[in-house]
Amino acid sequence: MALKISWLNHTVADAGLVTVYWFTEEAGGAEGAVPGVLGSSRMSRTRVQVTGTPQEVAAWNAAALACLGELAPAIAELERVEERVRRWRRRLVSRRWAEATYGRAEAAFLDRVEPVAAAYRPVREAVERRIAEQEAQRIEAGRRAYREQERRREEARARFEEWEWRQAAADRPLPGGSTPRELAARDETPQAWPAELRETVGDIDAWWQRVHASVRNELAREEAVRKVAAAITETAAALEAAGRPGISAVKDRPYEVRHGWWVHFTWSGLPDATWLSTPPDMPTGHLNAGQWHHNAYHLSRILLMRRPSGAYGLAVVTSERIANGLATRYGWREWEIEPFAQALVPDQLAHHTTHTYEVAVRLRITDHADPAVFVPYAEAVACRATAAFRAAAAGQARPDPEDTA
Repeated sequence: MALKISWLNHTVADAGLVTVYWFTEEAGGAEGAVPGVLGSSRMSRTRVQVTGTPQEVAAWNAAALACLGELAPAIAELERVEERVRRWRRRLVSRRWAEATYGRAEAAFLDRVEPVAAAYRPVREAVERRIAEQEAQRIEAGRRAYREQERRREEARARFEEWEWRQAAADRPLPGGSTPRELAARDETPQAWPAELRETVGDIDAWWQRVHASVRNELAREEAVRKVAAAITETAAALEAAGRPGISAVKDRPYEVRHGWWVHFTWSGLPDATWLSTPPDMPTGHLNAGQWHHNAYHLSRILLMRRPSGAYGLAVVTSERIANGLATRYGWREWEIEPFAQALVPDQLAHHTTHTYEVAVRLRITDHADPAVFVPYAEAVACRATAAFRAAAAGQARPDPEDTA
């Protein structure tokens, strides 16, 4: 590391006469002595990355000190003249004299400085060549590192695509038209597996067990969704038959009015959801830094609403920042019964890239979760949701004082 030191006088700076390089670390951190020669208020100091052998650095620092030792008296003399004529330049009657006086001093300064700068020029050019060489080496090293990183990323991407192809084998038709997943759902096992499938999946028995596990998970999720949807439909029918007792007009925030009942949920104590993570055998080397997120939608409350048409649906208050974050706009997000029931039991796992939040990979959770964990989880979610809606049907729905009128 070195300091590029220049004197801030436009004439001298344009000519490039007073620019020296001082290696502070090699000089034991003695930075102040060199800039002090030229006056700290008139100096430009820029750190540059450059190294040299101890002998080179010692010679370069010695040349810099010799150069500055000659320049210091000349610089001091020019600055004295500049200070003396500064106030006379603002007066019309003395401006020509002041400019002529400073011009003579500047010419004398350049005559005195040019031989010194010429003597230092070979050293300065040698340092600047070294700076350019080492900068080129750093750029090339960065390019090599980038190419290596991209090579490894492509290899990791190829491994992921092979893994993804193996995962998709369960949904590719076999001779006869059915897919392995459809056979597993019917609890059928072929007498022989195609050679291509064996080559793709490797251990056919372990793979077939995973397909069966995926089917169990999917059936458990479908059953949970069916129970929740049925509970919502039954609740709506019971409330309608009872004359809609306790229905409220919700018109606080957002401004648009919705009519219905707040249904409150309790999700604490659900079975552990550590299965909502990366599949253990999935290659992830091609992914940028980020986080995995599932799509479970567990609210503390939702509005079971009756539309003007008489149809029932669900709604939740949403918000977004507007006016560069200075205000908040509220609105309603409305759900049909079936999609809301599906949102309660997650079926997807997505990798979101840090900062951009771009979704790089989406996986089907039921293909990778352990049924011993996923099935009880889906059943517990369905149990909590159906209990909340049936409580509403039994006349226990609670209007929210803050949001009703």
